Amino acid sequence: MDRNKAKSLLEEVMVIRTQVKEEGEILFDRWHTATMRPEYEMSARNLAYYMAFRKYDRRALQQSLIPWGVSSLGRLEADVMGTLNAVVRTLGFIADQDVGDIDYRTSSSFLERNQALKENTVQLFGGEEGRDTRILVTMPSEAGADYSLVLSLVEAGMDMARINCAHDTEDVWLGMIENIRRAEKKTGRQCRILMDISGPKIRTKHLLTSKRNPKLKERERFLLSHKIAMTLPKGIEIALNTSVPEVIDKIEQGQKIKIDDGHIEAVATDISDDGVICEVERTVKEGGVKVKTEKGINLPDLKFKLPVLTKKDETDLDFAAHHADAIAFSFIKDAGDIEVIEEALASRLEGDRRKLPSVAKIETTEGIRNLPEIIQKAAGARRFGVMLARGDLAVEIGYERLSEVQEELLWICEAAHVPVIWATQVVESLVKTGIPTRSEMSDVVAGSRAECIMLNKGDYIVEGVEVVSDILEKFEDHHYKKTAMLRSLGIAREAFE
Repeated sequence: MDRNKAKSLLEEVMVIRTQVKEEGEILFDRWHTATMRPEYEMSARNLAYYMAFRKYDRRALQQSLIPWGVSSLGRLEADVMGTLNAVVRTLGFIADQDVGDIDYRTSSSFLERNQALKENTVQLFGGEEGRDTRILVTMPSEAGADYSLVLSLVEAGMDMARINCAHDTEDVWLGMIENIRRAEKKTGRQCRILMDISGPKIRTKHLLTSKRNPKLKERERFLLSHKIAMTLPKGIEIALNTSVPEVIDKIEQGQKIKIDDGHIEAVATDISDDGVICEVERTVKEGGVKVKTEKGINLPDLKFKLPVLTKKDETDLDFAAHHADAIAFSFIKDAGDIEVIEEALASRLEGDRRKLPSVAKIETTEGIRNLPEIIQKAAGARRFGVMLARGDLAVEIGYERLSEVQEELLWICEAAHVPVIWATQVVESLVKTGIPTRSEMSDVVAGSRAECIMLNKGDYIVEGVEVVSDILEKFEDHHYKKTAMLRSLGIAREAFE
């Protein structure tokens, strides 16, 4: 190949390297505060470099590098500047050009960056031989009394148990914890406990209807009320109020309302003294969707920020501070939410528990947009992980964008050496019915690029854990993150027999 082309490409990469270093340092200095953990500084700087690199479209550059066998920029998340240095030095050799005192990245520096993510994963989820991706399971209510169920889950491969503080009581939670600790001793396998603080979730609270079978169909109107004592306006047969009534007054005409994980999509058409009149635009079922209480309400167009911790959350946090191995917080939207959480933790944690890891659940457009600042604030304070809550996130941003966004989140977290939990509806059919679907198996493979996969409760949850554990162990021989591990292929061996 023409060395002049390699020289031109080298000059382009060197300009990019300088830009990434300069802009990355500016961003890092903006993030760097006196409260940042020294152990996180290297990761924070790497994230700043990554944001500077991905600020621009690099597709043409990547395509230009591939013919020269220098295509590692597609896998630079863990060590941005080291990778750029390696590309510069390699192109320098190819073009026979002196690139100055730029250090060639050694294998040890690259391994150090990758090891940072693995160490953070162990700190959050515990260590388990056999697979890199851990399994987190939401505890059903019966786990508080049924020791055999918990034992079976630990034996099947559960690495961490999620206690959802939106459900059950402290007595039930204590029963779950006691059964988990007992199962640990029985099996010799560690199982961490993640307590999930429910946060300001907007839900349907009460239902008033003149229908015998209260379903909402397309083009039907209903009332979303801010009152406790509701009445049905003329021509309206269904009225709902919410767990957070103050948000109703913030809704304007034309804004979208999604109910029950997006199974009902509506638009605000009129504002009245009783609340908001909505018209159904679409339902997931042709004949309509039955309206129920305790179902989530998403308002993707509404620019209204609720406090990240409710009064109930404060009480639940008192319990979690004494019993959890890590605490998850819901609906994190910006670095300000992390500041509130850190204040709440500082007043509750003592001694060694001051280092208790935290997890931010990312489930809104604001959370995605502010993810780098959320990471630097939270990981700068303590060991930290991110939960990709795909259910609420899909309702907020649309299912068509979810695939793109979850990829971006995985890349950004890898650059920050922050472990990710791949959550919501993983092998849901298998867990609930005992029969998996092809798409569910593919979802597990996609989720293996995260550090942990979360399964929700169901009658066949033990079987679900066994299947997911088996898939992960087999697939990880072939792939890690975006890198093919190049294990020998049976098909290839058989071709020579």
